[in-house]
Amino acid sequence: MVRFQEISKAFGAIRAVDRVSLEIAPAAITILAGADGVGKSTLFKMLVGLVKKDSGAILLNGAEVGDDYSRVTSVCGYMPEKFSLYADLSVEENMDFFAAVQQVPEPRRRELKQRLLERTGMAPFRRRRAGALSGGMKQKLALSTILLSSPQLIILDEPTTGVDPLSRIEFFAIIEELKREGRTIVMSTPYLDEAEKGDHIVLLRGGRVLRQDSIAGLRRAFPARMFRILPRGNVFAAMQGIAADPELAGRAYLRGKFIRCLQEGAENPGARIPHLEMVEERPTLEDMYIYYERQA
Repeated sequence: MVRFQEISKAFGAIRAVDRVSLEIAPAAITILAGADGVGKSTLFKMLVGLVKKDSGAILLNGAEVGDDYSRVTSVCGYMPEKFSLYADLSVEENMDFFAAVQQVPEPRRRELKQRLLERTGMAPFRRRRAGALSGGMKQKLALSTILLSSPQLIILDEPTTGVDPLSRIEFFAIIEELKREGRTIVMSTPYLDEAEKGDHIVLLRGGRVLRQDSIAGLRRAFPARMFRILPRGNVFAAMQGIAADPELAGRAYLRGKFIRCLQEGAENPGARIPHLEMVEERPTLEDMYIYYERQA
């Protein structure tokens, strides 16, 4: 549905996006993953025309957007990282306000509002002030307001940051339901475990694409094995020994009392790290991101 071709954007000396190419497939969930400052929000802002690209092209349904961003905004709902709800208005009043801004006809507005309140579980809270909602409920209300225009393309910039785990699960259940309806969803997240829920995952670092594929495709192409090691003795002393070992340095990191170690080839790191326990595991997306980031 949407394609970025060699998109770049700099803010002074800072190159926020550097020759990024990626595709947002229709009726699927595309997730841009990476830490703060890797270019996720800038890509979204360029897509809807809030930030002007320096070079490259954005295509919608095969045709270049150029300077006519109304072609994108007419079919999309955009939820920025800091979505502004009106704290003194109720849930229902916020939805009425945004429906009016989006020029949703009154009969359609009533029907959609009721459906969205029920879908998101917000119906019992329709008269509660937005400022009194929890973080997860605010995000569900923000999503509801952009869905009032029935967008085909839904753009979500870090919608679950600061949201409790249960609300994150509920939020993704709604996203999956929207995908089943045929909507195209693109979202960003700093949570790599969350990114695994995407049909297509784009790993970003320093404004560039590290890797992109489905989670299954990323795992198939991953060149290293992952070992979870419970070291013998003090875990910090073990990490100091690893840092001094040229064969292991840069391939291991701490997770609680365990060391996670990435190893290429058939050899395992057990002979080089005194341990009580060592288990080979399937690498997570976080493991793959760390590996590719350190290779970059």
